[in-house]
Amino acid sequence: MSLAEQIITAHSNHEQVKPGELLTVSIDRVYLQDGNSPTIRRLFAENSFTKVFDPSRIGVFFDHSVLSPDAKMTDRLREAETFATNLGLSIFKAGMGISHVVALEEGWFEPGTIVVGSDSHTCTGGALQCLALGMGASDITTAMVTGKTWLRVPETVWLEILGIPGQHTRTKDVMLYLLAKLGQRPFLYKSIEWIGKWLNTLTLDAVATIANMTVELGAKCSFLPPGQERPDTLTPIQQPDDGDPRRIVLDIEGLPPFVAKPHSPSNSFPLDECRGEPINYVFIGSCTNSRLEDLAEVARVFSQEKVHPSIHCLVTPGSQSVYLEALHQGYVETLMRAGAIVTPPGCGACLGTQGTIPASGDRVLSTMNRNFLGRMGNPKAEIWLASPLVAAHTAIRGSIPGTGDLI
Repeated sequence: MSLAEQIITAHSNHEQVKPGELLTVSIDRVYLQDGNSPTIRRLFAENSFTKVFDPSRIGVFFDHSVLSPDAKMTDRLREAETFATNLGLSIFKAGMGISHVVALEEGWFEPGTIVVGSDSHTCTGGALQCLALGMGASDITTAMVTGKTWLRVPETVWLEILGIPGQHTRTKDVMLYLLAKLGQRPFLYKSIEWIGKWLNTLTLDAVATIANMTVELGAKCSFLPPGQERPDTLTPIQQPDDGDPRRIVLDIEGLPPFVAKPHSPSNSFPLDECRGEPINYVFIGSCTNSRLEDLAEVARVFSQEKVHPSIHCLVTPGSQSVYLEALHQGYVETLMRAGAIVTPPGCGACLGTQGTIPASGDRVLSTMNRNFLGRMGNPKAEIWLASPLVAAHTAIRGSIPGTGDLI
């Protein structure tokens, strides 16, 4: 059985499951975020729900609106906090960080478990071989009350990575290349099991970026093999036969960095094809690239030069833990002295409800996972996507660099 099938079987009353089956499974943890907590609270009230299956295994993260922009939003946050307190749920207050980043740090994504969250990027848990699923408010409400959820057992594809990418290529670049080359069609509602020697050389921070963008591929879930800083799984990922039609091969030998142009992550091109494109706002953060490894790389670049005068540069750490360690290591001082604005941990500018909202006509280079039209709050702005390394160099140049410009 595939890893998805193994985990689903262990959480159902079936001895074996197969792709396409509709099943009810028990879940290990649930978490929700402040953005949709009011909707979930309303569903509880409408259905007279007053208890949850296990308060200790349900968390509420205040990450989407860390710095509330108006009284209406603040009222919604207070409502969500009261709701969570009355149910006895674990509360992760504003400033503690992004749900997916903190969940990874706190050990909520245990190998072989099922975790559901009210945000599409819950799939980040695949970095630790957890079946982590993003769901809507109705399904999350049901999961909170019953400790169960329903799902269709996904088909599995094995994505084999061959070769080693170029010196300045990061996992974000590999994901942008994958989206540009293959798109979503091979992965829709599939479980992806990643295989290949290169993957075992990656840190947890790097692998989390891959798992985080599973939903951009249209997949149900993904599982990364154990590597640096990652625990062994219950059952190793099985190598498919060469002739297995479910095996997809991606050759990344010498792959250069990639940049996604507006308005889709799949609209991606090699960095050198974008060299010289003017940018006036750089955002480094989001649940994709806001971890310590990301900030360390940005600080390394910023230690050489200052942010270009024409660039508004915003850096948002993914969690309080990341922020504190970045302070300890001197990264935050380096970023600020170079001219960047460092904000409290959270989703920050990614979702477009709080600063900095780009101005009309702005060109934003971001380390986020999505660059859909209007994503950051202004449909008259352009959003480009890249790795933290490329974003840092863009900030000091005022335009997108070429591969030869990277250090």
